[in-house]
Amino acid sequence: MAKKSGRKVRVDFRKNRQARARGENLTRRFRVGDDAAMDASSHESMGAKGELSRRRTIIVDDQNAPLIDESLWKRGTITEVHGAVCSVDDGGGVWMCTIRRVLRTMLIEERGPVTVGDGVWFADLSGCHDGQHVGVIERVEPRRSLLSRRVRAGHDTARLGIAGGRQHVIAANADQLVIVASVAQPRLKPHLIDRYVVAALRGGLRPIICFNKADLLSGFEEELRRERDRNVVPAITDELLDEEGESTYLDHVIEIVAEFQSLGYQCLVTSATTGTGVEMLREALRGHISALSGQSGVGKSSLANAVEPGLGLVVGDVSDGNEKGKHTTTRARLLRLETGGFIVDTPGVRGFDLWDVDPGQLEAFFEEFVPYVPRCRFNDCLHRDEDGCAVRAAVDEGNISPRRYVSYLKMFEEV
Repeated sequence: MAKKSGRKVRVDFRKNRQARARGENLTRRFRVGDDAAMDASSHESMGAKGELSRRRTIIVDDQNAPLIDESLWKRGTITEVHGAVCSVDDGGGVWMCTIRRVLRTMLIEERGPVTVGDGVWFADLSGCHDGQHVGVIERVEPRRSLLSRRVRAGHDTARLGIAGGRQHVIAANADQLVIVASVAQPRLKPHLIDRYVVAALRGGLRPIICFNKADLLSGFEEELRRERDRNVVPAITDELLDEEGESTYLDHVIEIVAEFQSLGYQCLVTSATTGTGVEMLREALRGHISALSGQSGVGKSSLANAVEPGLGLVVGDVSDGNEKGKHTTTRARLLRLETGGFIVDTPGVRGFDLWDVDPGQLEAFFEEFVPYVPRCRFNDCLHRDEDGCAVRAAVDEGNISPRRYVSYLKMFEEV
């Protein structure tokens, strides 16, 4: 029987070795058999640029890797996941670790068995690899919190027999989620903020809402007027225009900020370009583990660079035609802040499907609903078209935002 090839891991070049060009994606080359199906949706493409391309490939067969006594395991935190290999910081250095196959099998319903922020225990395999920091993850600690979304059902999930998609854990063990939304380019999407708030509360994180690109708001307003004058389809919906065609987008933004503030959520108005609100954001991040998440192109990486200039994160532009951002952050990374604390810079999204939210429990994540739920006529009221619904009555009386109620209905239908 032919011997199965081992797992490939990138490590630093030895001084007497020269770099060789990599012909294709590192993780794609060795995935065979059952692992290919299981790892398919956790695959992330890697270009030739960056730290990984300055490393060589060695073989680590995690199935046949020597079993190390548990008392000799090292504890670390995952700072980055690239394909089937994780960067693990043990406080004294960064180790390149694969995952013991049994862990991947146990957590097959997730998109990747580990994620950034996970606390792990790993076996030191450096003795087998010329002293290079190479290991294999043996255990994943229970998560205190998580930010996750649902990956919609597709070819990979169907082949694995997983109905309705699978969970994609974006970050673990953060204590707050900074929801970055732009007020212009791309325009504000309150419903997406609502989804993030629900995901944060469901995952045990404190939501902070950051309204970014404040410096572009006045110019965006003028552009809307010019588009209207030229009979160009405006970049905003009809409800944001008054009867004379004058843009009320600024008023709309102000109302949304006030709406979330009235619900008790910390809201920041920022501009990475002018520095507006950056110091307040820096203070909000100090001493915390904060995940930064939001739509593509809202300026997450630019804000992180403004808070910590030495990070040097790559930033991108937004398409003028469809206001969609370009994915400059391709995978989540845990980054230490000199001012104290950590941030998880996450890839931007264009949609966010909730994971593990029961329709009957959705009301609990809408703070303004809570006082009215006990007043509903029926204990199992879902606040849609039931008689005697106190939540709907509160909407009619102006005590609950109609926009937030519509957002609830949309999420209810989807979860």
